[in-house]
Amino acid sequence: MLGGLAGCADMVRTVTYEYPQSTDVARGTLMDAAAAGPVLLEVRDNPFSGDVARSFAAAASETSVGFTASFTTDQARAARPDFRLVVQFFPAPGVGSAEVCDSSRPVARTAPGDNLAVLIAFCNRSQPILSVSAHAGKVDSPDSPVIKRVAEQAMMRMFIPSGHSRDNPGDLWPDF
Repeated sequence: MLGGLAGCADMVRTVTYEYPQSTDVARGTLMDAAAAGPVLLEVRDNPFSGDVARSFAAAASETSVGFTASFTTDQARAARPDFRLVVQFFPAPGVGSAEVCDSSRPVARTAPGDNLAVLIAFCNRSQPILSVSAHAGKVDSPDSPVIKRVAEQAMMRMFIPSGHSRDNPGDLWPDF
C-alpha cells in the first residue's frame, strides 16, 4: 500500500483553460508557427538555481502531439517570436493568461511553497491563445522528472485535437 502512495508525490494535475481559443485553434496555430522553425519558450520567475527553461523546452519538444514542434529559449533562434509558450512559476491567485502573455508588466506571484504551481500560456504577442494550469508536489531541481511531466501534460492538454483523450496519450493517434 505504501508503494502506491509514494507515486502520488510526483503526480501532476493540470487544468486547460479554453479561453480565448479552443485546443483546435491552439493546435493549428502551433503547427503553423512550428512549421517555420523553433517556437520561443520563456520562463518567468524561475524558482530554481538551474536552467529550468532548457529542461522545459527539451521536454516540450520531445512530447508527441501528432506533429513536430521544437522549442527554444533563444529568441534569436525562434522562427516566429510573436508566438511563444510562456511558463509562469507560482502565479498569484487570479493571475491568468492575459497577464502572463503581456511581457510589459510584472505578474503577481506567490512565494514558492511546498507544492509546485505553474501557469503555461501559449501567446501571440501579448494576447493569450490558450493556457494550462499545472500543480504538483515539491520540486527541488529544474531537471526533476516532475518538470518533464508538467511540460508533457501541458503540451497534451493544449495541443491535441479535440475529441481525443487528454488523459491517455496512447489514444491520440489510432492505428492506420
